Order: sequence, then structure tokens, then C-alpha cells
Amino acid sequence: MAELDLVAQALPSYEVGGQIGQGGFGVVLAGRHKRLDRPVAIKEIPREFAIDPDVRKRFVAEARVLASIDHPHVVPVFDYVEHEGLCLLVMELLTGGTVWSRFTEDGFDAPSAVAVALACAAGLQSAHDRGILHRDIKPENLMFSASGALKVTDFGIAKMIGGNETLATKAGDIIGTPSYIAPEQAQGHELSPATDVYALATMLYELLSGVLPFPRGGDAMAMLFRHAFELPDPLTRVAPDVPFALAEIVMHGLATDPADRYASAETFGIALAEAATHCWGTGWLAAPGIPVLGADRIVSAAGGTVRTSPAYADSDPTRRTPPPANVAPVRPSILVRESAFQLSDIRQEDLVPVQSVIKVKVKSARVPFAVAAVFALLAMVIPFIGLGAATTGGDLRPGTVTIAGVDPSVGGPVAVDLTAPLVVTTTDVGPADTVRVALQVGGVPVGEKSAPLVATAPNAAAATVPPLVNPYLVAGQLTGELFLTKDGVLVANWRFLVHTEQRPTTTAAAVAVALVALFGVAYLESFVRSLVQGRRRISGSLGIPASTALLAATGVCAVWILKGHEPTTTALVSSATLGLVAGIAATVGAGRIGARRRLRARTTSR
Repeated sequence: MAELDLVAQALPSYEVGGQIGQGGFGVVLAGRHKRLDRPVAIKEIPREFAIDPDVRKRFVAEARVLASIDHPHVVPVFDYVEHEGLCLLVMELLTGGTVWSRFTEDGFDAPSAVAVALACAAGLQSAHDRGILHRDIKPENLMFSASGALKVTDFGIAKMIGGNETLATKAGDIIGTPSYIAPEQAQGHELSPATDVYALATMLYELLSGVLPFPRGGDAMAMLFRHAFELPDPLTRVAPDVPFALAEIVMHGLATDPADRYASAETFGIALAEAATHCWGTGWLAAPGIPVLGADRIVSAAGGTVRTSPAYADSDPTRRTPPPANVAPVRPSILVRESAFQLSDIRQEDLVPVQSVIKVKVKSARVPFAVAAVFALLAMVIPFIGLGAATTGGDLRPGTVTIAGVDPSVGGPVAVDLTAPLVVTTTDVGPADTVRVALQVGGVPVGEKSAPLVATAPNAAAATVPPLVNPYLVAGQLTGELFLTKDGVLVANWRFLVHTEQRPTTTAAAVAVALVALFGVAYLESFVRSLVQGRRRISGSLGIPASTALLAATGVCAVWILKGHEPTTTALVSSATLGLVAGIAATVGAGRIGARRRLRARTTSR
């Protein structure tokens, strides 16, 4: 028996005509209800799939819910039949063409494009309220009735065929058009109303700019990986004439993480309507001639009576400038769609969940980058909290020694002029004959000089120590140590803080810190770029942690130069260790981005 005869037998109340359309999920036949004389469209699920008991079970469940939806922007389902291997949906016949056909023939100005999106959002919200996701929003699935009302078609068809899975062929071809697929859908993750919001935002991006958010090129899997792992081009960059407030809403709808998008189609529609009213003033929705029905909150936002976005709360929409009348409508840059695989062209056993086609499971880079940021922040805090502050003290009795006129035992820093000799006096310190003074920074010696003690009174002596270090080499807050010796044998010593009168910012040490920081940043950027671009080099994997550890230690030294916090061994080691961990985490994150790029490149070159 011929296929049309089987359909006619399954629908005895209808006259069945010929094929009037075909999509990724089946063919569409013309029909007419015999008693009502009402023209209809009959959607037939490919028999290869309709014979599957699971598909038939899902078909009945979804069709029953679809038939209960009564919304001006959802094509009504008049009847559904599951009979002897046939799954048929009887729907309203829409004769006004698709959004895509109008887009290619006439184009859309910005208000018309937004009106299309608002009507679609209203229809989506009605279906979402009943637990139905569309999962295949695109211009071809939005049609106009004879009266000009926009209606969403093909609700629930994707779920009828694949259940909760996004399907692909074993060769890696996506059923339908992957240009509007949400990241979570491309990766086989759980879907939500935000999935349809992403597709709607993608479609609106295209209607406003004439191009898709991601560049074309490669096969369906290449486009899938772009949606899953890359960021779209900013709408304001590809279409500068689109108002910034409106472009922001669209880009928000294109967020990679569903949690970062609008949670519902209605919320997205309200935000769009508010932005449009903010840009064009009240009354803008009347001009396109595309009605938005059954969506009171969206229409109220378009009229300026609803304000959910603080950015527009104080705006007077009546003062906005309406869109210029002489701006040419936007048409797609590519008028002919790439041919998509049809279910009727393949066997059911050739379909698999899309995630099984992705041979390499690439994890998100967000977690390692977040870890890197946390440890980098900790490394930056170390020099400010005085971790491992320099110790002072020794075995001198208070009041027995002065250095540059200051008793070091009182605990304060000793002011030292590095260009002048340093005078040391002693009283009742025993049989010492020589004074030696040493300076260090972070445990590293930077200068040391000696001078004989000359008696100035009974049990008192003084020494004039030459300048300890060139002031253009190092200056600022240092640690000093005084040694009193007799015939080379230590008699007593004391560690003390030194604060030089010379500024550290004009020293060779400051220049060295700045140069090391610049080289460290340059090498870090080079190593990260190499990994992100997919080059798997051991130098990058080792170079990033080494660079971040070096930069962290350099940061400790920079705080010393700028704030006077002397670096200590503990601070240097702690900060460098935290920087090393941050670098390891950043290496993992950059490597994951590079893995995505390599994987996408492989799919593009197939």
C-alpha cells in the first residue's frame, strides 16, 4: 500500500494531499478535515523511527500535552494518531511562510526582529509552563499565519525521536541545524527552559546582524564545538547599529552557562521589551506589524509599564529616539542554508547520543582558573601581612650601645645615611676592640664594613664605620647586625632594623625587580598563549608555574620597594609556593582550552 494511502487510512476524517514540506524530523503533508472543511498540515514522523515502541510511547505523551496548549503563538495541534507504525500530528496549516523565508526575501529591521523574538518567547513560555521544551528553535520553525500572527512549530518533535538525548550520527553529523544549539545540548547535559532561551537569543542575534554568533566553517561538529566551548562574537562588534542596551540582553541570553542566562523565556522577553522601549520609546511595537499576543507582562514591558531592570528604572522612554526609518532591513549574509541531515535519510541504529561522538571528554577550564585566581590572590596578600617578619635582638644589655645615636635595643628602626660613615658607641660591653656592621635583605647579605673601637672614656669607646653599601645599589628597610669582637672572637652581637634615608625606588634593586616582573609577565603570556592555542609543549607546562612562582616572589620584593616591608625568607618561600600552585592550576586551565581547540580543529579538517 502506498504511503499516502496508509496515512489516509489512519486519518479517515481527513482528505490527505501531497507533501508540502520537509524538516529534520519528518515530512509535512497537506490535508483537509472532511466535515469541517478545514485545511490542515499533517506532520509524519519517519516510519523507521515510528515503529520503535519507545518513540511511539513518547509521541503519544508529548502529543497529548501539545494538543492541550492553547496559545496564539503556538501552532495548535488538532489531532494525533499512533496507528500501525505511523505517528501523525494534525496541525493548523500556516500559509504565511517562515521567518527564514521572510528574512531572506525582505529582511527585518531591528524592531521587527525584536517583535519576532517577543512573540516566540511568549509561545515558548506557554509550552514551558506545561513542561515541554522545543529544543530546535530556528527561523525555519517559526511560521506566519495568513493573518500575520507568528507561531512556533515542531514543539516536542526532538523529544519524541530522541527522548532526553541530543542525537547525532556515528559519523558526527547533527540531526537538524547545529547553528542554534545550546552548549549544554551540544554536550548532552540536562536541558531546561534556558536551552530554548539560548536558541532564541541566537536567532535574534542573526536577525539583527545578518550573521550567526559563531563563524561558519567546517562541519556540523565544528559548529557544535564552537557553541560548547567558545564565546560568541559580541553583537555590537558585528552590528554596531544595534543599540547597546539591546545587544547586552541578547549576549546575556547567549551565556555559555545556563545559570548565567535568563531562566525563562518570559523573563528574556521582558528584558528585550524593556531594552527596546528604553532605546526607541513607547509605541515602537506597533510599527513592525507583528503582533505579540497572550503575553501581558511582555507587552506591558514594551509599553513602558513594567520595570524589572534597574538600568532602565529611571529612564523616560517617551524621550527615546525611534529607529531611523531609512535604515535598510537586515538580510542574512548567506541566503542558502547548508543542507542538514534528515531522519528519513538514515537508519535508527546509526543515531547515537551526541556526547558519544565526542571521543575526547574535555573538562571545563573554569575550575582550574578559579583555583589559580584564589592562590594568586593569596600570594599577593603574603607581603602585606608581615609573614615571617625580620627578628631583632641579641646579647647586648640595653643602654650599652648606640648606632647612629640610637639605642638599637629599644626596638625601633635605626635611621642610616648610606652616604655617610656610621658612628657606633659602646659603654661597659667588655673587652671588645672591633666593630663590624652587616646589612641584609631577605637573608641575602648586601654590605658589611668594620672599624676599630677607640677609647673615649673609662669603659667607653667609639668606632666610625665606613658607608656600608652604595646607596644606588640598595636602600629602604633592611636588617642590620652589629658584631663586637676581641682579637676576632665574638664578644656580643645585636640584630636591628635599618631604615635608610635614601629612597629604594631609585636603586638598582628596584630596576631589577621591575625587569624581572616584566620578563615574568612576558614569558607567562607566551606560555599561556601557546597552551591555549593547542600546542602541547613541555616548556609551556613547566614555564607557567615557574613564571607565576617567580612573579609571586617578585611581588614580595615590589612591596618592599614601594611600601617598605622588607622581604623575609618565609615570605618569599610562602609567596613563591602559592604562586607555583596558581601556575599549576592555570596550566591545567590553559591546557583544557587548548584541548578544545585541537578537538575542534580535528572536526573542522575532517
